[in-house]
Amino acid sequence: MDQSIKAGVYGFMLAIIINLLLASLLTLPDILSFIPPFVAAIFTIYISRLETLKDGLVAAFMTYIFSDGILGTIVLATSYFANEPYPSFNIDVWTMLSPIVQAVTAVIAGYIGVRLAQKRKPARELPPSPPPQLPPI
Repeated sequence: MDQSIKAGVYGFMLAIIINLLLASLLTLPDILSFIPPFVAAIFTIYISRLETLKDGLVAAFMTYIFSDGILGTIVLATSYFANEPYPSFNIDVWTMLSPIVQAVTAVIAGYIGVRLAQKRKPARELPPSPPPQLPPI
């Protein structure tokens, strides 16, 4: 469980980096806002070698929840420091479906990451080295 929490922390940091890089390069529509945490969750689960679905889901949900919260805070802080009013909040279909889509894609990312980690070959171990020879007395 400890390793899944570490993977979740690394995942949300990676998701924020991906999101900020994508925001500077191109503008993602709101419908595709799940892509950075999705990619980050799969990558960190794979790299951390989480092989149980429970650990994968913990890492994926941590990645999604923290990245969403931190990115929302960054948007609010940017508006605050620029002395701009908060952008108007329009309720539409995507606003209603977004939490459902986020949760479903988090489960999918956890499952895919675990499946990829299970297919990964185990690390090659070096043969044990003989003990060092002591010099004669």
